[in-house]
Amino acid sequence: MVRFDGAQLSVEVRSPRLRVVRMAGVFNRVTVARLAGLVATQVARPGGAAHIVVDLGEVSFFATDDLEPLQQARDGACAAGVHLHLAGVSARESLLPLAVIAALAEFSTFSTVERAERELLGPPAAVAAAGRPRSRHGWPRPPGVDAEDGRGARPGRTMTN
Repeated sequence: MVRFDGAQLSVEVRSPRLRVVRMAGVFNRVTVARLAGLVATQVARPGGAAHIVVDLGEVSFFATDDLEPLQQARDGACAAGVHLHLAGVSARESLLPLAVIAALAEFSTFSTVERAERELLGPPAAVAAAGRPRSRHGWPRPPGVDAEDGRGARPGRTMTN
């Protein structure tokens, strides 16, 4: 018999320094304990990330304000040098009970996982492809076009500004 507790959990490795734990479904005492266990497992993994972001954006129902297991997982992560953050609840704060909002406020939070990634890791490094020259916007220039103004560099033609 398979027991369904109302939540789905998954882990996404966004970079060597950032992992995202996604939760969907019901946020209750049982699923918070499962979530905390998964976070603790991610913290204990060799070569673990510096940041773990728990994405609660797909949680459909918050049935508890008892976040003690998640607080313990956060404290264990901090002791291991890993920072635990939450994402995906700020847009729904006005719909949540005050006790849930107060419990979530004890955590570092971001509006989205993407915002957390940008703020925690900085902008992605630009990777220039080898080969043709690139425009100031990073796009490859068409063959034979070497100038920013689009004029081509052809034999016998000099470039002037």
